[in-house]
Amino acid sequence: MGVAIFRREFEVDPSARGHHVVYRVNESNRCPGCGRAQWYVGRVTAECGFCGTAVALAEAKWTGAFTDSPTKKGDERRQHERIDAKGRTLQLLIDGSPQSFALDNISAGGVSGESDAVLEPRSTVYVRFEGGILVPAVVKWIEDGLVGLAFTQPVLLDTAGQEPTEQA
Repeated sequence: MGVAIFRREFEVDPSARGHHVVYRVNESNRCPGCGRAQWYVGRVTAECGFCGTAVALAEAKWTGAFTDSPTKKGDERRQHERIDAKGRTLQLLIDGSPQSFALDNISAGGVSGESDAVLEPRSTVYVRFEGGILVPAVVKWIEDGLVGLAFTQPVLLDTAGQEPTEQA
């Protein structure tokens, strides 16, 4: 696999890296930075809750954009099917304050849309659906006036227009 840094390319052989720290599910994991054991576990990394040290998940598999064709479009890499939601408006609760959120699309994993609120990546918000259901989400990206939010737990979407429910 080639890596470009400052327009120089070199080969990386992960098997020749030697010892590296990973987070193992269902085991006691101590942070290599501070020695504590409180973790925020994501899809491919775990982050120490105290010092912020990030380590890779031992069980994570690189798929999608990392192993497939580099020309693959974003929609083809998505884990959950996107549903066009243009014209639909929800509310975001940011520090308890409701803000309007105009949807672009929605899926079981999150939403994207436009908001006038000042948001920062990695901040936590709540998405309030029409029936009052609150679903916690994390700001994943902000680009060209659009905001991408990932639900902390996938939701079941009723494509017939009913309210979402959280998956177990």
